[in-house]
Amino acid sequence: MPIITLVPDGTSFSVPSGTSLLEALRDAGYAPEAACGGNGTCGKCRVTANGISVLACRMSVDTDLTVSLPEPSGAGTIVLEEGVSGARSADMHPLKDGPLVAIDIGTTTVVVFLLDGATGVELARDGFLNPQRPFGADVISRLQAAKNGHREELTSSIRDALDQSIRTLCRTVGISPADIGVVSLVGNPAMQQLFLGIPTDNLTAVPFAPVLTEARTVPARETLPACTNADLLVVPDIGGYIGADIVAGVLATNLDQTEHNVLLIDIGTNGEMVLSAGGRMVSCSTAAGPALEGAKIRFGMRGAPGAIDHVSVTDDGALACHVIGNGPAEGICGSGLIDAVAAALNERLINKRGRIQDPSERDGERFIPLADPVYLTQTDIREVMLAKGAIAAGVVLMTRHLGLELNDIDEVLLAGAFGSFMDPDSACRIGLIPDELQGRIRAVGNTAGAGAKQMACSEAVFRHTQDLLDRIEFLELANLPDFMSCFAKNMNFKE
Repeated sequence: MPIITLVPDGTSFSVPSGTSLLEALRDAGYAPEAACGGNGTCGKCRVTANGISVLACRMSVDTDLTVSLPEPSGAGTIVLEEGVSGARSADMHPLKDGPLVAIDIGTTTVVVFLLDGATGVELARDGFLNPQRPFGADVISRLQAAKNGHREELTSSIRDALDQSIRTLCRTVGISPADIGVVSLVGNPAMQQLFLGIPTDNLTAVPFAPVLTEARTVPARETLPACTNADLLVVPDIGGYIGADIVAGVLATNLDQTEHNVLLIDIGTNGEMVLSAGGRMVSCSTAAGPALEGAKIRFGMRGAPGAIDHVSVTDDGALACHVIGNGPAEGICGSGLIDAVAAALNERLINKRGRIQDPSERDGERFIPLADPVYLTQTDIREVMLAKGAIAAGVVLMTRHLGLELNDIDEVLLAGAFGSFMDPDSACRIGLIPDELQGRIRAVGNTAGAGAKQMACSEAVFRHTQDLLDRIEFLELANLPDFMSCFAKNMNFKE
């Protein structure tokens, strides 16, 4: 069998002849980014093999290889603070005694909180990139990987990472994982089902119905061996693509108790949102795609050192880029992408249909230079238009469903990492959020994590998720007769 040797650390391992290099590296725990899931379209899995730059997903291992992996983009993972109050109730009544664990499995980032079981005070936290990323940056790519025979790998990778994280946190504060009483876990339906080891066929075919429809408990040791005596809280999902993370967000923001018209939006690879008005709550999910998290963008990357995270216009009309870490630019993350498109619109570098006006080309495409060597391509602009058209259409159609006008919405709450770092004015300028809502937007941080904490601390709050499931209407946008026209209208920019 061919032998792969990694440099500079000298690690070697053998693989069956004909294995793709990406799969070989993935199985050995060294897989590079593969935002498209190994379909050869994102260009993120580029490595050097025997001195030649190749895409790992496109190369078959038929001979011995010496492989140099790219340097990781940035160090560490940002763990968002919760921008909402940490407790729904002043009373601590967890399901079982002992320290508590709350987990937010994001498609990109995973966060683990260790809490005092008597007070709910946070003792420690950990954040890391979702280890499923080598199978694709977005939910659809991972569902396809599961369908193609990788479901067990997807499940074991997230379980192993969470189990190790819990052990590390407990060791840090000097307690035993065996003492943990409750583990609450939230995520979108795909992340939940993959963690629990539940087949995901329901998420890849009509009617995309959720399978987790009841608030229930199971022994945590079945999925997290470190937590030998804990109960795992299984939080129900609202729809096939709007899950327990949004249920947690509703809890964290008290959306079910507000007397105002409030819109909660969590923008990731899906745009998940809930609108509360007049005692009713309606939810929807939009296929925003992974562009706003850096995938499918020529120089797209996550928010890490080297990423352009903000773009502004100087007095002489030039585009000025801020780079995380203040070093040279390596790529652009979601917040920088939104700023860049807004600035390009303001300077008339692109028209309302997204066409770059300068006919100069690079690699066969029109482009907008940012900070060398980073630039935006015509394809990048198109990806942003698709994402923002879907999200804006969701907002408009939910508002119509409740018989409201956009101006009737009192406040917009932006949850998650993207919402926390995005400039609301830029979002409104490009139409990601309808401009009627400008000035009413507030970032609220990690509401999924905050809600997971509340459920860990209170059995009553956890049981309340079943009530929320009965109250929140799910709006299937694709079934609405005016969805496509609304989507198409919101793809274009306003001049």
